Amino acid sequence: MLADLDSGLVKYLSSHTIPGEPVVVALDPPTRDWASKRTGPALNLFLADIREDAGMRSTNPSEIVDEQGQVVSRQSAPRYFCITYLLTAWTSSPDDDHRLLGAALIALLRQDYVPFDYCLGSLGEFADAGIPIRIRVGSRALSEKAYSELMTAVGGDYRPSLSVTVTLPVPAGIPTPAGPPQTVPPEIRLGESRGQVSDTVRGRDPKDPDAGIRTRGSRDASASTSTT
Repeated sequence: MLADLDSGLVKYLSSHTIPGEPVVVALDPPTRDWASKRTGPALNLFLADIREDAGMRSTNPSEIVDEQGQVVSRQSAPRYFCITYLLTAWTSSPDDDHRLLGAALIALLRQDYVPFDYCLGSLGEFADAGIPIRIRVGSRALSEKAYSELMTAVGGDYRPSLSVTVTLPVPAGIPTPAGPPQTVPPEIRLGESRGQVSDTVRGRDPKDPDAGIRTRGSRDASASTSTT
């Protein structure tokens, strides 16, 4: 999934940063060695951080249905992960760096989710289901100290960076087969004792789900049903 996300973002930035003019977008760590091998202006989209957004975790399983709409299995709800990239511009001068990075910022702010046309590979399932893969641009993903330490660790020079954080749903668990389909309405009896027939509550009839829930009141099983 990460490779598909990489490809989608690279293709989007390459074609939309400067309309009508392709832009080179690299995923390599922005090391001095990489910078020295550039042959022209480029954007560097460096994957810097991956962590779960625990606030979006759900304990409710997802239902998987067949072509007839019957539930055939259930699976844990997807987990949501924040995938953070650091976007930097590399040209021959600071002024051109800023122009290129500014153009990329405008391109990313045109939509707050990855355009469906750029949801490639496994991400296409979310596009087909109409589920947007959201993007946050410019949030404080890393402190100045953390960013400086990161650049030192990868052996790169300090550059102004733009954080690009994608909230990516990731499938979790494995499908668990559901039981056989229900054919009769469920029935619950309450308080049956000493000849007293309980209240009976019947659930929805699977053959007529719009009929609603039916309740039969209690009665005395020993009572006479006729008089003389």
